[in-house]
Amino acid sequence: MTGCRRLFRSAASALPFCLALSGRAALPPELPGEEISQELLRWTIPRDTVGAQKMGPQKKDTLSWYDRAAKTWEAPPLLEQMASEKTNVPMGMGGIFVPRFTEANDEPDVEIMSPDGSPVKSGEPGRTYSVEPGKYYVLLGSGAHRQRLVRQVEVTESKTTPIMPDWSGLTIETVDSTTIAFRGEYELLRIDEFEPYGRGFGADPELGEKVKTWILKPGTYKILGRGEGYTNLRNFITVRLLPGELVNLLLVQRPTDMAIISGGTIDVTPGKRIASHWKYGVNIGGNLQFTGEVDRKVEQNALNSVVSLRTSLWLRYNNLPFEWESSLLLDEGLNLSETDYKDVITAPDDFRIISLFIYRFLSWAGPYGRTELRTNLLPNRVKLDETKKEFCILDRDSTVGRFDSSASFRNRPSFCPLKLDVDVGANVDMVNLRFLEFKLRGGVGSSLNDFPERYEITAIGTAMPSDTSEASHLRNCLIIFPLKATSTFEFGPQGSATGSLRIGRFGTAGGELRIFAPIVPEMRFTRPDFDLTATLSWRLARAITLDYDYTYTLQQPKDRNARVDYRTHKVYLRFSFSSR
Repeated sequence: MTGCRRLFRSAASALPFCLALSGRAALPPELPGEEISQELLRWTIPRDTVGAQKMGPQKKDTLSWYDRAAKTWEAPPLLEQMASEKTNVPMGMGGIFVPRFTEANDEPDVEIMSPDGSPVKSGEPGRTYSVEPGKYYVLLGSGAHRQRLVRQVEVTESKTTPIMPDWSGLTIETVDSTTIAFRGEYELLRIDEFEPYGRGFGADPELGEKVKTWILKPGTYKILGRGEGYTNLRNFITVRLLPGELVNLLLVQRPTDMAIISGGTIDVTPGKRIASHWKYGVNIGGNLQFTGEVDRKVEQNALNSVVSLRTSLWLRYNNLPFEWESSLLLDEGLNLSETDYKDVITAPDDFRIISLFIYRFLSWAGPYGRTELRTNLLPNRVKLDETKKEFCILDRDSTVGRFDSSASFRNRPSFCPLKLDVDVGANVDMVNLRFLEFKLRGGVGSSLNDFPERYEITAIGTAMPSDTSEASHLRNCLIIFPLKATSTFEFGPQGSATGSLRIGRFGTAGGELRIFAPIVPEMRFTRPDFDLTATLSWRLARAITLDYDYTYTLQQPKDRNARVDYRTHKVYLRFSFSSR
């Protein structure tokens, strides 16, 4: 008992000493580093949609925001874009990759700047930009300079760093109430910050335009009709943009005043797609045409009034780097200047098939191949004017053969002439802006021309009358000279320049100049062939367009029967229907 008491007293006396020691002691320090949450891990290392599919089916609530957003893109997911990028990062450098939602040339360019604000690189999204290791600022998006998005990125050596797409994309296609696409006009405004982004336009399918993509901060946006105030409560629609998503908006407008009828995230445009990369369309128009023709070779002028039907069909395939477009034009008409309808005069008569293929190893350049077939489908007839009484058909030795008192004479059969051109070379897009496009093509080409037996109008001095009375008779005749059938095949360098300009809101101008200088079978560098087409177009109303077309064709081969020196001036009052 006495021993237990001594043990208790010893423990009691040691308790204050233990408490003193515990007061001086501290807890061990925390582990170094930062705790990584599941959200941060998904942000830093995004899971690609394709990779998620390989892992097997997952529930919707386990998908990250990126997986859901990438499904709305027209472009491949981020990892697929990076894997298909062929840019090599040099040794000692790093890379910055900015993804795209749509086609690269449909989105605003990106700009990379150093921390002191100096520009380093700029170009289209969807590319890898090689830079030295360090910190950089990436500027992207639509709007003014201060409205662009800024992302900071740190680049390490031998590594490509992607910019996570937390911004939003918006495409707006403008159509009328019958779902026919036209170049509408609207204003874009962000509501929550009351920030205007300026004026936007739809795409004109007749010019082959494509809708441009807005790259914006996530938020709610207001789309206003032309000329409306920002606080107006009519003539507008709204759209909400979420991070990383691409929204395709259909805006229904009234073409006369650009008022907004309705709109939403739907696509009811007919004939827009055959498959993901295929597009097609057809334009059908009725024309009232006034034509002045000058043929310097035979010194003949003509003025006609024509009602015609003009139809064009086009088919396109666009899947970078491949670009293919084919079009068919059929232009047939009836000459209203005729009073005798027994002999029908056809004018114009033009049938063309054009096919162009481009492989773009760069977004603005690449090799191309082009084929064009051009002919006249129907036989052609010439008529007597008021100063002539009959036709005089000469023989091949230029002597008088026979006279014909018919109202018209068939001077050219069907498919006369038949022209086939094949070109290969390099294509360069010099300027590619919303209002101006300019392209250059150069390479080698071949031209096959087939001329069946035909007749041409010639001067009275060509005929050789046997006496004075016959010479007096010829003054009242339209002299017709026969041309024998011939064909030519030529090969040599060729080049072309193509441009289009939008003048204001309703006017357009475009043209193409092709130069061909054959070297086989004869050297014709000093006598090249020229082919010029130019068009001025002014839209008077939605379905009424006033066009002026000018064409000039000059072919100067050694064979006289194959020479062409021909130009036309055409004015169209076009009433049209388009499938898009």
